Amino acid sequence: MNRPDTDESRFAPPRSIAPAPRLSSRGLFVSLAMVCLLPLITLSAYAVLYGKASEHSLPVDVLVDRRLLPTIQGTSQMLDDVVVIRNQAEFEITNVTVNLNGQYFLYQDKPLAIGEELVVRQAAFATKSSQRWVPGRYPIDEITVTGKLPSGARGVTEVNF
Repeated sequence: MNRPDTDESRFAPPRSIAPAPRLSSRGLFVSLAMVCLLPLITLSAYAVLYGKASEHSLPVDVLVDRRLLPTIQGTSQMLDDVVVIRNQAEFEITNVTVNLNGQYFLYQDKPLAIGEELVVRQAAFATKSSQRWVPGRYPIDEITVTGKLPSGARGVTEVNF
């Protein structure tokens, strides 16, 4: 006969009615693989289907040149290193941004009209911390020009030297 003070069942934890979670080592491996691979597969599919931004080409010609430009006083001219961008499109290009070697930037506020040529002194380019480009100190390896297309997409032209 069981006496209430000697019954061991009263010291046992309460019996749970919820199912106990069970995951095998194979199930754990598959779950972790899906968590890692699903975003990678999704982003890869997106890149293949929609392409990257540089696939929307901006119809401009880019030229590195030396030209006679007026001095600050405006009374004479001086030979200066410049970047020349010519709009070859049948529309004006807004939000024109030019960058040298991926570090030195210039933003053109005025739209680039049809057939217009933008001549910019290389010394006008600056980093985000306002450090100026010094012509001749480093070679220009790459010039990237971006602008807004009529569709609203961003057009990109990259020129490597």
